[in-house]
Amino acid sequence: MDNGNGASMRISRCLVERERRKHMKCLFTKLSSLLPIQQTKMSVPEMVDQATAYVKELQGRLEQYKGTKVQLERTCEMRKRKRMIRPVLNVIDLGYNLEVNLITGLNVEFALSDFINILQEEGADILSATCHHAGDKAIYTILCQ
Repeated sequence: MDNGNGASMRISRCLVERERRKHMKCLFTKLSSLLPIQQTKMSVPEMVDQATAYVKELQGRLEQYKGTKVQLERTCEMRKRKRMIRPVLNVIDLGYNLEVNLITGLNVEFALSDFINILQEEGADILSATCHHAGDKAIYTILCQ
């Protein structure tokens, strides 16, 4: 009886070990499928080393992406704060004179001298030019003849 019971215990342990090996093989196959494609077949320790390196690389990328996300969110917030104002141009005919009014946002890079040069190229004589700031707007007034 003792031999029969010992033999069944050994067979039971062999079956448990076979199932464990099958399960481990399945897990290593799944791990291999998750790794970047390799040209050569790897041993299990090489696969584990590569998986570890790959996870660390992915963590690094994740941190980089999180940093980029934070930076983009800050840029978006800054743009929301700096509301863009579209330029408005009004030209008023005063008979022999013209009054040119230009309204822009302060966050727009604008050279008044460039605008005056355009008017002079069109034959206008500049009598006066002023600039006023009101809130987040710049108001340019040019009187020309």
